[in-house]
Amino acid sequence: MRNIQIPDELYDRLKNFVFDPFEDTPESVIEHLMDIVDKSKSKCSSWVAAEDSEQHGRQTTPSKPQNVQAGHGEIAL
Repeated sequence: MRNIQIPDELYDRLKNFVFDPFEDTPESVIEHLMDIVDKSKSKCSSWVAAEDSEQHGRQTTPSKPQNVQAGHGEIAL
């Protein structure tokens, strides 16, 4: 196990995420926050994949809606 030191201000912010003061520890709160981040990453995995492919020299093009026509004074997306 490793020990880390964090500033008091950050520790105070961490305490704001305590759901159950009798059960939660700094470790459990950090784990909960990391779970949230992991879930959000999986929801936007297409963005991550696009970023990865751009970093490896491949270009991605966003998908375009099909059969979209614009009339006079209208904008087609």
